[in-house]
Amino acid sequence: MSGSDKSVRELTKQILMELDRIEKNFMAAKASKQEPDFFQTVKPYADGVFATVEQWESTVKNWILSDKPKYIHVQQIDSTVENINMVAVQCFYPDTREKRFKGMIQSIRYVLNDTISKNI
Repeated sequence: MSGSDKSVRELTKQILMELDRIEKNFMAAKASKQEPDFFQTVKPYADGVFATVEQWESTVKNWILSDKPKYIHVQQIDSTVENINMVAVQCFYPDTREKRFKGMIQSIRYVLNDTISKNI
């Protein structure tokens, strides 16, 4: 396993843990039914997630170009990055539609778990 493979796996696991936090934030927002302060709560959290996701995106794209794993494509990574960034913000708002939110989380998890399973 090369160094880039290890960082792909580590970063992917880190994002999976972040997804758990995003889901917890979503459930808390649904329970409280209160709009968050964007600049105090949402932006600082989302910026941290965006930084991690940006690092993951470049690492995984390099891995895809070098190792050419089956059934994982750059377009999938682009969509996953977009979805992660979206749910990182939406999780704070109680009016976010639950079915759509959970569907996005499920889609993100699928790609992340697929990435880990192909990165052996």
